[in-house]
Amino acid sequence: MKGSMRENGFRAIGGLTRQLTSGLVPKGRKGAGKGGGAPLHRLKADWSAIVGAEIARASQPEALLASRGARAAHGAGKTLRLRVAGAASLEIQHMSGRLVERVNGYFGHRLIDDIRLVQGGIAPAPAASTTPRLPDPDPASARRIAERVETVQDPDLKAALARLGTRIAASRRSVVLGGLGTLLLARAPRAQQPTEEQARALAVRPDDHVLGKPDAPNLIIDYFSLTCPHCANFAAAVLPGVRKQFVDTGQARFVYRHFPSDSIATHASQLAECAGPNGFFDTIDVLFRSQVDWLTASEPEAEMAKILEKRGVAAGQCLTNDRLLDKIIADVETGQTLGVHQTPTLFINGRNCGNPGGPDAIGKILRDMDR
Repeated sequence: MKGSMRENGFRAIGGLTRQLTSGLVPKGRKGAGKGGGAPLHRLKADWSAIVGAEIARASQPEALLASRGARAAHGAGKTLRLRVAGAASLEIQHMSGRLVERVNGYFGHRLIDDIRLVQGGIAPAPAASTTPRLPDPDPASARRIAERVETVQDPDLKAALARLGTRIAASRRSVVLGGLGTLLLARAPRAQQPTEEQARALAVRPDDHVLGKPDAPNLIIDYFSLTCPHCANFAAAVLPGVRKQFVDTGQARFVYRHFPSDSIATHASQLAECAGPNGFFDTIDVLFRSQVDWLTASEPEAEMAKILEKRGVAAGQCLTNDRLLDKIIADVETGQTLGVHQTPTLFINGRNCGNPGGPDAIGKILRDMDR
């Protein structure tokens, strides 16, 4: 019975389980979870868009390797093992620093610090006849892409980001591609009166995780995924300022709601719920700050459990607890009702503001609302 409940629960999460896990190596598949897991799979899938077609023809991501020795002790990122065709190895070696920047820019945080080249044959790209050309984005999307990348100084990186933005727009894979879709294609929400169901979803619920005073005049609801790099950036760089400027001063309440973008994020959310109401926000902070470590581990769930158990969270039974999963499903259902498509998505006093930026941007939104 419990197994059936969990199966139905995962099917219900976002109503998008197949779509959201399509960018991940399936569990049980040979090689899954080894040498980098989900981030490596994303690198392989979008290597051409990240580095450009010319470099992609001569190189292939092969593995993400953990740092060792002193670098590991100082929290260094991973090393990308890159297979290169012999004739191109010298040129790619000279470009390694730039490639590190492009990879980290794609993920939105420091995933790698170094690239290690190994010479070998490169598998040919699929024939054109088996790879249908994606349709061009509509003119409005094309203009938004161009505007978003205009400030990028590196011309090669600008071109790669524009190509990747075009691919996202054409294929509608912004959720699977994580925060880069937010960076390039954030949509302006349509102003409309919420339905009765949406109004209920925009209200604070008894099981919500809330920071701030009950009588605060403003409400910020954040839908997040623990595998989303831009959510990790929000937690580390934006939320502390939001708490200081708005929550601690009594101006706003802040609510975190789960909207996991893949099965690993769902398990991470279950582990966060396992900490209980009093430990939830601290646990979320720990998971976001260690995101690179557990997301690139061979067994992400085991690595997360190890990190949390060191902090006193008994994570052993969390992943089989249907009550925790029910809470996550309930959060996702409210997100579906409100039209959430990507993370992070913030609702400020009922308005979908997407990922607005830092505390100053949020403050401007509140001033524009005369709040």
